[in-house]
Amino acid sequence: MIRALVPHRSADPVAFGEGGERSAADLLADAGRIARALERFPPGELTLACEDRYHAAAALLGSWMAGRPVALPPNGQDEAVRAAVRGSASGVLLHDRAGAVDGVDLRSLLEGPAGAVAFPEVAEGRHLVTLWTSGSTGAPQRYPKTAGQILGEALLLPRLFAIRPGARVVATVPAHHIYGLLFGVLAPLAAGGALGRRSPLHAEEVAAALRSAGATHLVSSPAHLHGLLVLDALPALERAFCSGGALASDVRGRLASRLGLSVVEIYGSTETGGVAHRGEADGPWIPFPGVEVAIGDDGRLQVESPFLPPGAPRPFVPGDLAEPAAGGAFRLLGRADGVIKVGGKRIALAEVEARLLSLPGVRDAAVMAVPSPGMREVELRAAVVAPGLDEAAIRSGLLAWLDPVTLPRRIRLVEALPRESTGKIPRDRLLAVLAPEGDTLAFDHELDDSAAPWFEGHFEGFPVLPGVVQLLELVLRPARRRWPDLGDPVRIRRLKFQRLIRPGETLAVRISRPAGEARLEFQITCGGEPCSSGRFDLGAAP
Repeated sequence: MIRALVPHRSADPVAFGEGGERSAADLLADAGRIARALERFPPGELTLACEDRYHAAAALLGSWMAGRPVALPPNGQDEAVRAAVRGSASGVLLHDRAGAVDGVDLRSLLEGPAGAVAFPEVAEGRHLVTLWTSGSTGAPQRYPKTAGQILGEALLLPRLFAIRPGARVVATVPAHHIYGLLFGVLAPLAAGGALGRRSPLHAEEVAAALRSAGATHLVSSPAHLHGLLVLDALPALERAFCSGGALASDVRGRLASRLGLSVVEIYGSTETGGVAHRGEADGPWIPFPGVEVAIGDDGRLQVESPFLPPGAPRPFVPGDLAEPAAGGAFRLLGRADGVIKVGGKRIALAEVEARLLSLPGVRDAAVMAVPSPGMREVELRAAVVAPGLDEAAIRSGLLAWLDPVTLPRRIRLVEALPRESTGKIPRDRLLAVLAPEGDTLAFDHELDDSAAPWFEGHFEGFPVLPGVVQLLELVLRPARRRWPDLGDPVRIRRLKFQRLIRPGETLAVRISRPAGEARLEFQITCGGEPCSSGRFDLGAAP
């Protein structure tokens, strides 16, 4: 049996912020009201979509008092919520969203008489909550969690991280994700602390929320913590937690030196629950108590944990590459499906992202491998938030760290990345951002012996590739194969030769055709350096 989740005295605060402070007595009374109200709804799992963490806590406790499991949708978007409702047994949706036409506003349930005033012990194997994976590596998947999994971890976290009674926890991540649910709702309650009701996102809002609440802890993500670096100061905190991806070491360093923020990173997943933590930049990951890890023959991490589903195959293989470290710790080496080969070179997507984020002026970045329409099997593309920087400056910064052939073939500068409130980016959203406008042909061409005739007569003793050959052989000929409806050039709008091209070099050629237009734009680079570029109009094919 799992013991009571709310060890507070009756008058102790459990929630603060917009909407007002609430005590433990208020929480248990409201949970009892919800439990009593649920008696008139169809039985089975219900769906919960709350923006206010206090409402989420009351609804979770009330549903569990009523013997009802709860499904939390993958995000707060209307269609995602409706899909979660369709997948639940009862078809009941509880929410606190003003103006919503679907479901039941749980605030109306809080107007009834008080019900039970204590949270009962529950059997470890009882199904309490269903969570969804984020969709960052594929379609979101449902994962039911038992009391032993979700409450067992919630009761462990205060002991592991010394979250004391009276702690005040502000979270920038939502409660529907396992990390936000555990660290932003359940662990504060299990510790005898209080939770912030709302999720501040912008740096100034985060600082104001921490200050006004007298917060002791911040629960956040790499993207949100990176955004805090625009601030000059933060209120003193005991600790910040970070999950949802690796926190760049230079960002961690600047958070500590400029803002005095001590960050503990959490490694885990919806499938596994919490696995490990670390408090040092690039340090090894230390498994949670009761969690054991091993490295398989294929280099993948293997996890044995009390937070795994009772009937799941063991050990669980989360798909991350790792290497052992001293004392049972380990170091992560990136996703097994995130290490790819480009131009014969192996590169981890996480490494490219980390190098982008380390560049001065880059606020956010994401990298994806996509099928290439040219000679490569895949190519890298990057979306970057970097006001004041251009693509050339970003490429130049990456060249200090990365082999030229492994640089992203396309860098799209955007105002913001389509991150969810967890800080993660669903794969389909990132793909939409990185999709080319119109059609694009990109390939590499090695100037080997077969290209020798191209250099003849230009020039003796110092051969260079003529500009006319670049246009005819590297741009027009492959473009006509790709777009047979195009004829000869009729107008040159721009043509620029910036670097001599010598025999034996490997060129990266990129040709773009805007959708619906008889116009081409091209760029030829070598080792990341621009060689030539241009834009011209074409007639129709004869």
